[in-house]
Amino acid sequence: MLPVELDVVWSKKLQPLNVLYIVQRYMPFVDTVAILFTVSFANPIDPNTCRILYTTSGWMYIIGIALTEVVLTIRTWAFWRNDIRMTIGLVIFFLGCWAPNLYIMHLYLQSQAYSPSPLPEIGCVILGGKSILFLCWVILMVYEAGLPRIVRAGNRSPLTTVVYRDVLSVANLVIVLLLPNALQNLVGPHQRVIQTILTSRAILHMRRHQPKLEIFFVCSAAELQNFK
Repeated sequence: MLPVELDVVWSKKLQPLNVLYIVQRYMPFVDTVAILFTVSFANPIDPNTCRILYTTSGWMYIIGIALTEVVLTIRTWAFWRNDIRMTIGLVIFFLGCWAPNLYIMHLYLQSQAYSPSPLPEIGCVILGGKSILFLCWVILMVYEAGLPRIVRAGNRSPLTTVVYRDVLSVANLVIVLLLPNALQNLVGPHQRVIQTILTSRAILHMRRHQPKLEIFFVCSAAELQNFK
């Protein structure tokens, strides 16, 4: 999808939605690759530094995923032709899901315990904490299950199938529930990356299948109000 991204995003004048897309698309290179590489493979680091790095990565995870959902939520709002009832409803739905998600992530990260690594090639060992991480994925599934229903209610075109194919996944939830506490986040990095990839592909697929929807990337708020 890189040629489509270059054409739709990078070749256009930067607007808030372009910036939002770029940030959510490339954050995993920092929170998943850079920080976790340091935690996992750097020379042994002390538990306090490990906590700082892991906590930073965790917050970037949840914020990055939230940004991907903001992109899809804005798209859903536009499908409804900016209906005021849908505007209020989507804001309430988003806050109702993501406020608890942020609080759960706070509790989870605060509860984590760390230990110096016994091996020189590993940064530190994450011992685990409260068994509540699965709630974040449950809430995410609820939110992602709700958006397609809202889109179908407002727009029944085949485009909705393109936008939401392969977005909803339960694999991470199942693994989190089955593994012990210390391994709850074993596939978290993979889920984080896949979440961003699928959201970005959905937006780019939408643009490729319906050229008029370029407006979602380049228009101003005033122009969006006049979109038909």
